[in-house]
Amino acid sequence: MYSRKAITFLIFLIVGMGAWATPALTAEIPQAQPDKGLVVFYRLDKFGGKAVRFNIIHPEGVIGKLLSGTVLYKYFDPGAQTFYSKVVSEDAITLNVEAGKIYYVRGDVKMGLIVGRPNFTQISESQARPEIAKLK
Repeated sequence: MYSRKAITFLIFLIVGMGAWATPALTAEIPQAQPDKGLVVFYRLDKFGGKAVRFNIIHPEGVIGKLLSGTVLYKYFDPGAQTFYSKVVSEDAITLNVEAGKIYYVRGDVKMGLIVGRPNFTQISESQARPEIAKLK
């Protein structure tokens, strides 16, 4: 069988590769459409929690995987829209989307005892735009 040291080494190797080999996927933020709202999800490129990856999920399906240093966006019909993610524990955010407006949601990783978990915060445009610009 494998020794404890070999298994520990493999675990650190896999986690390390996930933390360092992940490319930063960024995007230009488009304008909102007159009949739909635009929701922008982003995650700062921080070392802490870098290996933690989580999907942004909407009742209509998965929007995408929010990695460290990435930006995701999608248009939605006006009304209450709920987004969530679950790694070990779940976090959710509900936005009252209005047509023609842009909403910014920052995804952070709250470090727990064993693993990180998602945390969503709605951010103002004046704070989100400079943070997103640093990701490029």
